[in-house]
Amino acid sequence: MHAEADGTLYVARHYRIYRSQDDGCSWSPVASMPYSPKRRIGSLTRLTSRLLRVEVRALLRLDDGTLVASNREGVYYATSGAAQMQRSQVDDGDTPSWPPMTMSLGPNNRILWGEYGANREKRSARIFVSDDGGRRFAVAYAFKPGEIRHIHNLYFDAGLNKYWVLAGDHEHEPGIGLLSADLRDFDWVVKGEQSHRAVGMFDFGDRIVYGTDTEMEPNAVISLDKATGKLRRVVETDGSCIYACRFGGIYAITTSIEPSKVNHCRSAKLLLSRDGESWHEVFAAPKDCWNENYFQFGSLILPRGASERETIIFSGQAVRSVDDRVRVCKWTLTE
Repeated sequence: MHAEADGTLYVARHYRIYRSQDDGCSWSPVASMPYSPKRRIGSLTRLTSRLLRVEVRALLRLDDGTLVASNREGVYYATSGAAQMQRSQVDDGDTPSWPPMTMSLGPNNRILWGEYGANREKRSARIFVSDDGGRRFAVAYAFKPGEIRHIHNLYFDAGLNKYWVLAGDHEHEPGIGLLSADLRDFDWVVKGEQSHRAVGMFDFGDRIVYGTDTEMEPNAVISLDKATGKLRRVVETDGSCIYACRFGGIYAITTSIEPSKVNHCRSAKLLLSRDGESWHEVFAAPKDCWNENYFQFGSLILPRGASERETIIFSGQAVRSVDDRVRVCKWTLTE
């Protein structure tokens, strides 16, 4: 779920969140989300959990120990030491909000997230902000109706003093832009192509590096020059890239199995790099036998955030041998 700079790791099974401070050797429960009746029934077996998506989507920890997390039903918070999370108040007006796919932390423990939903009606997708530890969220910025489908992720860039916004999905909708630190001004850097469709990224100072997340074109690791907006395909990948995490000096990206006319690979893969340029495939897991539309795409899931330790953690979803299992490992990686 989440990796902190000191190496603290968080995972979740169903709606219970666990923490490890010894590189995954042991795990302790820290908090749980409340269950709706439907999700409680869904948590009885692994397959029903996958079918009903009984999972924590995103997690953040604030400086005071507060945990803020989301699932497919809403956003929640728990103060330090609290065993049960409470639902956050989301001031979304007359239009019910979609819970986020990811959440981001800015300066002074400011929490931001963007709506993530199918958006078939092409309504405005919004960015929400909280400055009170996740207790209450308000609209910070709203895109024009039809401008984007939804928001994949946000990252604070300390050098630019702005937030990178990663949006999807089709035709003119995908894009990467910059939102000012005061959340008032927004400009697209690149827009309208599948090569602009990203979920996770790395900041290398003069450039950002990300894997594309598309079922419509061959995927790749992309380098985007901050000064010019010029894109460069670094290396082709066998599938959509949804997860990315830095472990010390090692950058990790994984692929997912999202079958399409251009994505034929039936294995989810873990790719590692020390410079964002040379990438090495170090692990692969084949898709299991269950239908991907009902029982989820095959994926290797990395935590969000970043750790200063070179201990790599990932889990499996809908893939053989590592589904619903956590792997903690170390690789000797040289360029």
